[in-house]
Amino acid sequence: MACCKGVGSQITDSEGVRQVVLLMLDAYSDTPTLVETTRLIVVCLSTENTRELWLADIKKSKTFVENMRFILQSSTSSDLIKNVANIVDQLMDIEEEICSAFSTPELVLAVVEGMKQVGVVWSEAAESLLHILTLVRTTAEDSSCLALHRESVFSLVTDFLHSLCDCAMVTLESKETVLASCYCILSAVVMAPPSDDGIELIEQNSSAITFALKIVEAIRQQRRRLSRLSRRSEEHKKLTETLTARQPHSTINVSEKPANSEERVNAADKRVDGDLSASEESDVDGRARTERLAKASDNGQADDSCQADDSCQRSLSDSTESTEILREQILDFFRNVLLALPKEQMSPVYALLNSSKSSYLHQLLRLLQDGAPECISAIAAVAALRGTGLHALRDALKHVQTTKVSLPEDNKEEEKQL
Repeated sequence: MACCKGVGSQITDSEGVRQVVLLMLDAYSDTPTLVETTRLIVVCLSTENTRELWLADIKKSKTFVENMRFILQSSTSSDLIKNVANIVDQLMDIEEEICSAFSTPELVLAVVEGMKQVGVVWSEAAESLLHILTLVRTTAEDSSCLALHRESVFSLVTDFLHSLCDCAMVTLESKETVLASCYCILSAVVMAPPSDDGIELIEQNSSAITFALKIVEAIRQQRRRLSRLSRRSEEHKKLTETLTARQPHSTINVSEKPANSEERVNAADKRVDGDLSASEESDVDGRARTERLAKASDNGQADDSCQADDSCQRSLSDSTESTEILREQILDFFRNVLLALPKEQMSPVYALLNSSKSSYLHQLLRLLQDGAPECISAIAAVAALRGTGLHALRDALKHVQTTKVSLPEDNKEEEKQL
């Protein structure tokens, strides 16, 4: 009922109803009741005209934060965990005071337990839980909350990455946000003092770096794809605007009447007989196409096309923004790892990079060259050491430092795939 705007507003306007709903989190322990109660809170927090009153009551409640943590940590219901994760995620994202109240080591432990219950595979609940840890990282001072449960958080995130990235080629469709959350958390795990403990985890379990290399390549492919789609969308938008601006009497030259059905049939016969020249064929086809476009404009189909084009532009903009956020998080992760390694000393991390696919390695080094040149210097210093055997890494450094690569242009095979 609360999903209906009027009903949701009526429920929210009643202070007594709001208080009863929040008290139900204290008084009831049966899962079905809690699922429906938390679902109501999710809906009311998601609606702009009902959110403020609920926020005010939640901030007054002395038990709400503890109730949310307890459910995440102890519930065995995936539906209940999903609802509570959604509530906590929304609250931490929109209210700084509540975000600070939630950002404790106890919440981190509760999220880890909740994640174990819903499973380390992609789901709405898992994405909300990981985003909660990201918000804890950006709120808690020195990432101390994550550091206290460093091993549990690291294992949780790497297992989740395994479910998304353990394949020959990673695709980013609808995964950019959750992958960005994962590497934001891993960066915090590495940075949290003592950083040696974070590096030890990375060296013992290299999957985080292996998956990050695959994601760097996937980002390159995604940026190329978005660049192509953006150009085509712009071209289509310009063409649509041109056709919409034309008037019916000016669209078609009176002296060159559009090709009617009979004329096109005759032209088809001439094609079969081989009597139609290339210029005549182009003229007939061109006038027929102009007629179709003019009719589409007259019938309002061009307006529909404009609306579709606007929707496409928004979608492209969102995808581009998500991809760039992921790119920054991957860059930040590699920067933190590489700069935390002992200077001019061999590490399993360098050995892993040296054994990686050359294309992955080249893309990583270009990413670091653009965003973290100090990492290039650190890598070069280790690669230059005798006895390290980092021949592939040295060659890749030379290649990247002597070439400048921009976003590749389209090729015919990729055009066909699109």
